[in-house]
Amino acid sequence: MKEAKPFIEQWHYMKRCPTGKNIFFGAYLGDTLYAVADYGIGVNPVQAAYLARVTGLPVSKSNLMELKRLCRIEPPMSLPLTKFLRIFHLLLRKQGIKFVVSFSDPAYGHNGGVYKAANFRHLGKSNAEWHVVDKNGVLRHRLYPFRYAKRKGIPLVQARHELGLKRVKTVQKGRWFLAL
Repeated sequence: MKEAKPFIEQWHYMKRCPTGKNIFFGAYLGDTLYAVADYGIGVNPVQAAYLARVTGLPVSKSNLMELKRLCRIEPPMSLPLTKFLRIFHLLLRKQGIKFVVSFSDPAYGHNGGVYKAANFRHLGKSNAEWHVVDKNGVLRHRLYPFRYAKRKGIPLVQARHELGLKRVKTVQKGRWFLAL
């Protein structure tokens, strides 16, 4: 779906589309793209094992997807995102996905209300993470300087210095889980 990336960059509060394998679903109202959901493999390699342990369910890397981005046009129309999530989740289930995890970020005023309304189960909070902020105050993912350091063959501290980045600790995010 070629429209997904620019849509996410315009309407999602992070203003960027995650890299890696993404599966996009779009909800159209007539000819207008109203909402986009971006699913994929999360960055945490032990997430499936953690979720299996905490829930007692057979969660594995092969049957788990992370809802990485969810956004809609503003101002919103009177159609709830939960209606679209239900359809997207039925489509994922047909592809063999049994579980979805997502995170709400209180640093951006998100408390997980849409996940609660979509019958996700709140599984507490994630650990706080170290990310980086550039000289313009833009939050960048913690892997940004790591990848730069790897490409250049330099230490991580030097990469952060060359990129003009400062380390910051994020707030804990809400962890939401849904068995499809």
